Amino acid sequence: MNINKITVFGAGIWGSVIAQHLARKGYNVSLWEYNEQLLNVLKTMGRHPNIPNFKIHDNIRLTGDVAEAVKDTDLMIFVISSKAIRSFCREQLKPLLNGCVVPVVSASKGIEDKSFKTICELIEEELPQLKDKALAFSGPSFALEVAQDVPTKIMLAGKDPALVDEIRDVMSGDPIIVVPSSDRRGVEYGGGIKNVLAIGCGVIDGIGDGANAKAALITQALQEMNDIITSQGGQSNTVYSLAGFGDAILTGMSAISRNRRLGEKLGTGLSLEEAKKEVGTIAEGVNSVQSVYDIARKNNLKTPIVDAIWKIVCEGKKPWVLLHAMGFTNRGNK
Repeated sequence: MNINKITVFGAGIWGSVIAQHLARKGYNVSLWEYNEQLLNVLKTMGRHPNIPNFKIHDNIRLTGDVAEAVKDTDLMIFVISSKAIRSFCREQLKPLLNGCVVPVVSASKGIEDKSFKTICELIEEELPQLKDKALAFSGPSFALEVAQDVPTKIMLAGKDPALVDEIRDVMSGDPIIVVPSSDRRGVEYGGGIKNVLAIGCGVIDGIGDGANAKAALITQALQEMNDIITSQGGQSNTVYSLAGFGDAILTGMSAISRNRRLGEKLGTGLSLEEAKKEVGTIAEGVNSVQSVYDIARKNNLKTPIVDAIWKIVCEGKKPWVLLHAMGFTNRGNK
């Protein structure tokens, strides 16, 4: 496969950093963005407003036109909200691709409500010609650190080992090391669940109960992650890989994590809408809480941490329910 042009959907922080990384490697990149205000800022300033010292590479072509973005493309990378991907594929891409086969990388994280499908599965369902051509890109990777050339390792998972190897070569390069995996489902579930767990870590921070309690939370939550992932056909070793344990530690412990920050706001007593407004940017964990909770219930799994986070996010319960789920029943109002 000869890859020259790459299309990145989504010019948020991570999408722009991925586009910049590939442009620096010499690829021609079309960076598509639906938000006209952000797109105009990027075009006018030549810099990203939310990434310090980020000058857009000359190999990047900015566009708000999907047809222009996908014209003659050799690889598509999704970095848009997980909630928008099904409709985007169905309404925007399907008529344009018209059966054309182009490999896809999903850097979006989430699990669809009710169907429990992963992002790659949604893409393949709406664009059936891409069966086994969708790959998951997930792991501990704060975009702002990657933008500053801070090294990271990220997993690339797919069903076709040869395709994984090809795209791995495309995505790899300082500061990113790409680690291959055949457990696409496990990697994607790990990426969705760890965002939910990070909200829980933030709740602990918002309550003010410190690193000890947060470490206990992560330890207990990883067992729940393992039970959920294996119930859905993923592998236990993926739970303890970059896409599970590694990403959960990063997202749950770091001050710059959007999901952790949202949980922190909830932990101080704010409502979900108030917390989302204060965080500002998308916290994908909110999109996954319901589906992760429903999977656990459908499979009769014992998941007190997930259940408590669901109660806080979806039912507006007090943050103390998370501590109670951990066994600290004397904390807060019962």
